[in-house]
Amino acid sequence: MKTLYYKFLVGLFCVGGVTSCDITEFPYSSVTDDELASNPSSIETITLGNYSYMKNEPFHTGLHYAGEFTSDNVVFSGQSTSGTFNIYNYQRIPENGEVSKIWTYSYKLIVNCNKVITTAQEGLSKETDHLIGENYFIRAMLYHQLAITFGKDYHIASASDLAVPLKLTADVNDCPPRATVKVVYEQIIKDLKKAEELMGNSGVEKNACYANVWAAKALLSRVYLYMHDYTNAEKYATDVINNSGKTLLTNVQYRTMNELVPESNPEAIFAIRMLKDIDYDTSRTASMYTIIDGDGWGEVYASQTLLDAFAKYPNDVRSTFIVPQYEDGTDSQEICFISENFFYNPDSKTPAEDPLHRNYYRFQPVEKEGNNYLIKAGDNDLFEYQTPQVQTRPDGSFYVIARQVHRDNNSTVDGHAEWREYTVQIQNTMQKRNDYPKYFINKIAYQEKQSLLYSPMLFRLSEMYLNRAEARHYLNNDPGAIADMNVIKERAGIPAYDKANDGEVLDAILDEARKEFYCEAHRKYDLLRNDKVIDRHYPGCHDRGAEGSVVQEIRVTDNCAVQYIPQSEIDSYPIPLVQNP
Repeated sequence: MKTLYYKFLVGLFCVGGVTSCDITEFPYSSVTDDELASNPSSIETITLGNYSYMKNEPFHTGLHYAGEFTSDNVVFSGQSTSGTFNIYNYQRIPENGEVSKIWTYSYKLIVNCNKVITTAQEGLSKETDHLIGENYFIRAMLYHQLAITFGKDYHIASASDLAVPLKLTADVNDCPPRATVKVVYEQIIKDLKKAEELMGNSGVEKNACYANVWAAKALLSRVYLYMHDYTNAEKYATDVINNSGKTLLTNVQYRTMNELVPESNPEAIFAIRMLKDIDYDTSRTASMYTIIDGDGWGEVYASQTLLDAFAKYPNDVRSTFIVPQYEDGTDSQEICFISENFFYNPDSKTPAEDPLHRNYYRFQPVEKEGNNYLIKAGDNDLFEYQTPQVQTRPDGSFYVIARQVHRDNNSTVDGHAEWREYTVQIQNTMQKRNDYPKYFINKIAYQEKQSLLYSPMLFRLSEMYLNRAEARHYLNNDPGAIADMNVIKERAGIPAYDKANDGEVLDAILDEARKEFYCEAHRKYDLLRNDKVIDRHYPGCHDRGAEGSVVQEIRVTDNCAVQYIPQSEIDSYPIPLVQNP
């Protein structure tokens, strides 16, 4: 944060009206205050540099990890010492490189926004007013992300609970202390109202590659929702829905949504635009989730609870992007079920219950004979089965009666747990990593058919419908909430809301938001602002390790829900920065 007012050499420059984007270099050594005050091209240069800077991989991947890897949507298939794994398993450390990048890159951008906001003169032209408004929007968006990363949720924060330093100048000697959550949110609203005024009155239209008045209003809807100001959240969501000209993709279009560039996506409101070939190496968040043509790591998969959410309505178009990986060259099948480890002490043949009740995937080969599935037992199987045949319930689901066994050094069974009934899934034999089935996610890949290219989508129209649904629920307007939710359900190709199938209205709204925005870093914040538990009682590396270090449930009041301030920032800051508990 001490390195202030960064000079960018590359800016994202839009040509040809509002339909196309290109890259242009802007080499310059400095922009003086006088130039900013009177020269529109200098304002544009710095503003375009801000968009370019957001394309840095450490910035947008850090935001993704903080919101998505901390949710119940994903499973890591292996443990590591990386900062991403510490984020995933809620084992906070004061110097997490991925978290530090959120702080560092955000403040570099904020200072550049401050340079424009404090120096550029309003009223020179509609174009310059719009550019100044864009900087207000970017600053507000960054402060909101910093607030939800490093501060408590607004609705539980006391008047003294701290968020982040509220730096509003480009002065290198201006190093303010951490401001309270409430004060930071006040500034966010103030900035967004100013952005709305400047961009709304300018008459300038820009596409989803750039901030515009509708992006400001979309963020106002989101921020007010986080503040539990449901009247204003509904108001701004309605304005965007009715007046922005944005439309939802159709069911058919949604299937290839990931291939679209933001300016060609009718529901995109604001995104960080990545360019084909040019930005490929900086847009590789998808590499965590998939392997395409040998590119990517493919180590983070869809969680079992996300899979279960989609299993309710298998034709949900949003599940298109979850791609199970089956063993090549075979038509073999297996059963999959989930169980605890009933021999918590592996050296004892007496069953012992795991105090944390951790879950594990279990697989067993089967073969089909007529209409029956028969279990193919092996010499070292972890489970015994009461009958060799997979059983079928009246509703068509499958189950087995099985018990875990303990084997001695010669693989002879010398102990066993109790017989239990397990619901099983019969599937083609899947590829696995460390016994985790590979459910790749391609939602943030394939832009313009380039394997791992993706423009991070920060706001789109479907969020406005679900924001308004949530707000309307709290405003005691469940019919209106259900109507908004059904717009999203209908587009997904699934039945309209039914309490018997979908549960209470708020839970159903959050379930739709989960399926709509997985891999878009919403889920953690959606749950916590509604006082819901992030429940991670499903198989994954997040619950491996010593009992005292495992976090399976996260509540909004938990310290671990808030990231530590990077220790390097505390050490280098000229005044004391209070660390989070």
